[in-house]
Amino acid sequence: MRSSKPKEWIEAERKRLAWLARRRVVSEIAAALGRHAGSIRRMAREMGLILKK
Repeated sequence: MRSSKPKEWIEAERKRLAWLARRRVVSEIAAALGRHAGSIRRMAREMGLILKK
């Protein structure tokens, strides 16, 4: 059961995701941003980023 709506992405997080996507794998990005791996994958797809496996 979900307790609340998803956490919004702020511009600084998007920029950091773009930077990290070129250097780290999804699990490391998720830990760095404090988000779930699925959230990282979804936003990366929306931004047109390619993630390392």
